[in-house]
Amino acid sequence: MDGFVGRVEELRYLNSVYQKAPVSCAVCGRRHLGKTALIKQFCKDKNHIYLSGMDGLREDNLAEISHAISEYSGKGVIIDDIEDLFPMLKKICAKKPVVVVIDRYSDLVENFPQFTSYLRAFMNRDINSTKMMLIVCDTDNSLFGRFYYTLDVKAMTYRDCMGFHPTYSPVQQLMAYSTIGGTPAYHRMFNGDPLEVIRRQFFDHMSVFSLEVESMVNSETTLRTACSKVLAAMATGAESLKDIIARSELSVAVCTRAVEDLEHKGMILKEVSSGPSKRSVYSIHSNILRFFYEVVNRYTHQMEFDSPEAAHERAKKDIDNYFEKSFKSVCMDYITLNYKYSFVGKLRKRDDSKDDVVDFVAAVVENDVNRTAVSVCRLYGDRLGKEDYDALVNRSRSIAGSNRIYMMFSGAGFSPELKDMAEKDRNIRLISLDDIYRQ
Repeated sequence: MDGFVGRVEELRYLNSVYQKAPVSCAVCGRRHLGKTALIKQFCKDKNHIYLSGMDGLREDNLAEISHAISEYSGKGVIIDDIEDLFPMLKKICAKKPVVVVIDRYSDLVENFPQFTSYLRAFMNRDINSTKMMLIVCDTDNSLFGRFYYTLDVKAMTYRDCMGFHPTYSPVQQLMAYSTIGGTPAYHRMFNGDPLEVIRRQFFDHMSVFSLEVESMVNSETTLRTACSKVLAAMATGAESLKDIIARSELSVAVCTRAVEDLEHKGMILKEVSSGPSKRSVYSIHSNILRFFYEVVNRYTHQMEFDSPEAAHERAKKDIDNYFEKSFKSVCMDYITLNYKYSFVGKLRKRDDSKDDVVDFVAAVVENDVNRTAVSVCRLYGDRLGKEDYDALVNRSRSIAGSNRIYMMFSGAGFSPELKDMAEKDRNIRLISLDDIYRQ
């Protein structure tokens, strides 16, 4: 689809910073998250100069910078030396409010190693004599330490991503988000029936999304082979560092470095186990990486030797199982989007394995009262019924916390008996797939 989708809070933040001009602001985040599109939308009704670094020669960068400044000033400007950029900006941004964007900052630094020192000098000495809002944009969050105002652009929520597919049913929305996550660039390529898109864009020799996964691991990590092994080990259920080392068959040192690299790049997430051990456990934080390594990767050999169609056919059960698992994550997101909360996480046993009755527990605030939400989630199969509620109640007796809510999420529906119970007991909450995806 065309047009800008979501990012309401991000735009509100940028506009609040704009009111403080002269001011500088950093915008950072992983690639393809729509940083440039966000800034473009923000600049839509404002005077602006867009400067961007680029791969290639120094003179190519200087030519593009000269062209952008010439367009804004209405007369030919030639920047022969990067040292002349900021004096020129000081001159032309002194009289009226203007947003100056420096995108792909690291490419400029690659071509002009002294660029950072020029930028710092301008921010320290000269920006206050302008009417400028300076935005510096890059993927590297090391910029954050240099700016008081920073915007860390994250993946979009499942709810925001609905705007990319206005004709999708709730289950189709879930399929799209589960496979490609909250990355706007991916959603713009995800057109048509989700199951067909998955077959075409993942299960083929040159499928776009599979190539994107390969590119992510190869270009964004330093230990490419080790990181791929770590992701493959995690896709088979390894969560603790000990289990990841054992399944990946990497040395302790190499595996530890790979895990740290993936965590730094935002590809995996570290959390403290809710079980008695309190050990660190890890999960794949990117849906496209998770779907590829948990489902697609195991059928790659068949795609290459047999056929993509045969591989996809054989993978259908795994795809359904993946959606079932992903549904639980979306249900957790539903809590974070609809409640004030202090904790949302999976319940773990003494050995750090996940509980087989309770899918997750949340500490929430409802009407200024602290409550413990104990949840079960089921996308496919039988409707949730009284027996599922009874199992949830019995299991919750060993969970710390009081004033419980029993939240039962289902894509398959609820039995008449359970619906009747929920009508009489406000502590039983029945949330359907339609409820989750209701605007």
